[in-house]
Amino acid sequence: MQPFTQDTAVGCEVAGAPKTMTSYRTWLFSGGWPRFDGWPAKNVHTDLAAAQQSGLPTRAASGAMMQGYLYELMIDLFGARWLERGLLSLKFIRIVDVGDTITARARVSARHLEAGATRFDLQVWCENQHGEHVVVGSGTGWVMASG
Repeated sequence: MQPFTQDTAVGCEVAGAPKTMTSYRTWLFSGGWPRFDGWPAKNVHTDLAAAQQSGLPTRAASGAMMQGYLYELMIDLFGARWLERGLLSLKFIRIVDVGDTITARARVSARHLEAGATRFDLQVWCENQHGEHVVVGSGTGWVMASG
């Protein structure tokens, strides 16, 4: 995937690399420090029984993991400077379980010329291997004028 330029068109859609959710990935993210007895910690993200006891049908990977996948996509599109000024507003709408493959996506909904930069307004989402949205929202990033 190429980073955005000032000429990136409204309607342009991009996708990050698909990531398959594994037990190990959820354990590392939500299971606490991996060098203690009883690792991973039992919670709705790491343990099926804990999730079901909480009323969930299955383990739920942390929404912050999907947020991280969208951050990675924004950095790929706008560079590390996105972390200084970029915006994301997200809703987590579906459980992500072990075995799901998640792809972060973005579509340019508007482009605005500003002093020394082009601002891109984006629709962003993560979807699973069935094309179902698991996270939806909006984002903003800037491409600085060259020269």
